[in-house]
Amino acid sequence: MRLKEILKRMFVERYCVICGEAISHDEEEAFCGECSEHWKEFLAVKCRNCGRVGSMCTCLPSKVKKINHSVASWCVFYDASTNGEINRLFTRMKRRYDREIIDLCTERMKKSIIALFKKRGYKVEEFVVTYAPRKRGNAKKYGFDQSKKLAKSLARKLGIKYIKMFKNNAQQEQKGLSKQERAINAQQSYVYVGGSMRDNKKIIIVDDIMTSGATLYACAFQLYKNGAETVVPSTFAKDNYRERGVKKHVKRNTTYHFSRAVKGFVRNGTQ
Repeated sequence: MRLKEILKRMFVERYCVICGEAISHDEEEAFCGECSEHWKEFLAVKCRNCGRVGSMCTCLPSKVKKINHSVASWCVFYDASTNGEINRLFTRMKRRYDREIIDLCTERMKKSIIALFKKRGYKVEEFVVTYAPRKRGNAKKYGFDQSKKLAKSLARKLGIKYIKMFKNNAQQEQKGLSKQERAINAQQSYVYVGGSMRDNKKIIIVDDIMTSGATLYACAFQLYKNGAETVVPSTFAKDNYRERGVKKHVKRNTTYHFSRAVKGFVRNGTQ
C-alpha cells in the first residue's frame, strides 16, 4: 500500500470497525448504519443463565466461581455461535491494531468500572492498571498485544497509572483447550515481573475476553502472592456460557472480592 493511501486511511477516511465500509466523521461511534443496528442487537443479548443483559448480569465463569466472593467488570457477552457480524469486531481486535476499536472497547470498560467502583466504595485513583499479556508468538505474528493496548487506553481514560506486571511464557494457546487444560496452561504461563508492590497494592487487571476465567485467576494468584491487597479484573467481553447442571442456583458476584480465597491458597501453598 502506498504512503498516500496509508495516510488517507489514517487521517482522512474513516471506516466501520465491523465491516470496513467507509463512514462519515460525523458518526458518534465507528459503525455504518447496518452494523449500528447489529451492535444494538448485540448489546441486548441476554445471559443464558440469568436472562439479564450484559450490564445487569452478575454470573461468574466457572473458574472464577471457585474463588469465594470474587468481583469483576465486563461490558458485553461474547458468543461465537450467535453474535454473527459482531464477531468480526473481536477478530479485528486480536489480529489488527485499530485505535477506534480499542477506544470503543475501553470507553465501555471505563463506564463499567466506574459504576462497579461506585457500588463497592472503591476509589479509582488508588488503583493502577496492568494486563494479562498474549502469547509472545502471537504478539510477534500480529505486531501488537490487544490486552496491552486496552490496558494503556483504559488507564489513560481513568487517569491512573499503567504498569507492566507479567510476561507470558506459554508454549500453547488457551484457545481450544478444555477448562482443566486452560487452568493448568494459565498457571504455568504467567510470570510476575512487576517488582515491589509497596505503592501499587490495588490493581485493575485487563484482558479482552473472559471465558473460563483461568487467565485472570492465574494472574490474580501471582498478584496476591506478591503482596497485592485488591485485584479487580476488567474485560470487554465475557463468554455467554451455560454450564451443565447450572440452571437456577447461579453464584452471583454480589460481594465481589478476589482476595479471600486466593490469599488462603497462597498461605497453603496451593492453587
